[in-house]
Amino acid sequence: MDLNKKRYFENLDALRFVSFFFIFFGHALDTESEILKQDEVYGWVKHYIYIFGKTGFSFAFVLSSYINTWVILEERSNSGRFSPVMYYVRRALRIWPLYFFTLFIGFVLVPFAKDLINEPFTESANPIYFIFFVGNFYLIEHGFTQSPIISVLWSVSVEEQFYIFWPFLLLLFSFRIKWLFSLLTAIFIASTFYLFGVRENDQFVLWYHTLFLLGDIAMGALFAFISFRASTNEKSIFSILENLTKNQIAIIYSLFWICLIFYKPIFENNLLAGVVNLIIEKIVFAMLLAFFIFEQNFCKNSWIKFGRLKLFSFLGLISYGLFCFHEIGILIGGRVLELLNLQDNVGWFLFMKPAVALVIIIPAAYVSYYFFELKFLKLKKYFYS
Repeated sequence: MDLNKKRYFENLDALRFVSFFFIFFGHALDTESEILKQDEVYGWVKHYIYIFGKTGFSFAFVLSSYINTWVILEERSNSGRFSPVMYYVRRALRIWPLYFFTLFIGFVLVPFAKDLINEPFTESANPIYFIFFVGNFYLIEHGFTQSPIISVLWSVSVEEQFYIFWPFLLLLFSFRIKWLFSLLTAIFIASTFYLFGVRENDQFVLWYHTLFLLGDIAMGALFAFISFRASTNEKSIFSILENLTKNQIAIIYSLFWICLIFYKPIFENNLLAGVVNLIIEKIVFAMLLAFFIFEQNFCKNSWIKFGRLKLFSFLGLISYGLFCFHEIGILIGGRVLELLNLQDNVGWFLFMKPAVALVIIIPAAYVSYYFFELKFLKLKKYFYS
């Protein structure tokens, strides 16, 4: 495959950062302080931050699915064939080095550091789950790990599970691609009905289960397929979306923010059964997030292309490191507040904890990307068909 023919989407790095930013703030404002938990301001902020965190993970799955589906279709189109083995090697070079380094930090370095400061700590989680990328099922069965540094890696497990099968599914359904997305959607809906009743009101069963997250993954893949196959049909949905006016694009973005701001009355109402509301919520957000990716890549009348925001693009480039390290920064931010005896002050908590965390993780992610991850990323060019 001629790598010069690979399509580079210049706005997607910035979207990666947006996804991370939502996840980060969804985690950064957790607290053990009973005083803060009773504070009205904190309660209001935490309510919305929790919704943003969920949306950030959904965006990450949609974005990853979009990019990986495009990569597979592009390689098969440009070279006339596609090698799943080479695809797996490329994903391993991107994901595994930093992933396993983060596991080493969580399972080895954190307990060691705690012992040094006379705070005995033992991580009770079984590392086998995370080594073999089924960490999300550990959370489903046992709850969060002792160290949040490990728990947050559940989303990497979900992605790796899906992409084991995804190349083969695309090849198997290459001439019946509509059936593939219909099948994925049906599995998502059926599994949601089933999982919703397994343990009532148990968030772990649903929000960390791979089948439930197919709603996000399928939608990202569908929009990638629509984008890639657009040239074969000028009257396709691609053409309609590509030529949306600025006002139409603004309406869609406004709809997204309306869904976030009025989340409870829209998706937690008593008009429909809880599981039906949940399915609608997942599909609505997945469609909106997938559209944002399409809009940034192809729409001719965008208000702004996020790639112009150079800081966002830079932070998106190192966003995998930001994601892997962000719980470390949050832990340090919490410890700084405790040392300053500010952990119960809502103003300082809302500002200082995330600020300290960002000051810690941005340089760490920069060093990780340019002096560690990049050494492996440069090898990917040798593993294309």
